[in-house]
Amino acid sequence: MSVRRRLAKTQLITLPPPPPTRVQAPPPPPPPPSELKLAAIASNLNVRLRSADMPPAMQERAIRRARDLLDSNPDTQKRLNPTHLAMCLKKEFDALYGPAWHCVVGKSFGTFVTHSSGGFVYFSVDKLCFLLFKTEVRPAAKAPVKLLGFNK
Repeated sequence: MSVRRRLAKTQLITLPPPPPTRVQAPPPPPPPPSELKLAAIASNLNVRLRSADMPPAMQERAIRRARDLLDSNPDTQKRLNPTHLAMCLKKEFDALYGPAWHCVVGKSFGTFVTHSSGGFVYFSVDKLCFLLFKTEVRPAAKAPVKLLGFNK
């Protein structure tokens, strides 16, 4: 028996472990057509949707109205008043979807708000950001009347 043969019988061959098997997750479902349409509209109008809890049709109305307000400025050298933009957007949504809409427009602002379900959108057009949200309206409870100076 040769030396070569003897070594072949005594050596153990170690193989690397098999690669882990990956379970592929199914691809996510495609977005609904209304969301695709909204994304296309936003792209065409140079609008960036940042966050939303609102039906796509209402989001579309908000971004179209904001774009129209910005484009209605005849003097491109003079910038529009953000307060005026907010007021116009708020009044339109109050008239169409009921009261208690609030709107903030500006280049830099911080907020922490509570909104009604289905009534929130945050987007930017050019360099301006728009926050539009709805709150719930409840009648105020009457406080008991206290008479001053009378102890009975």
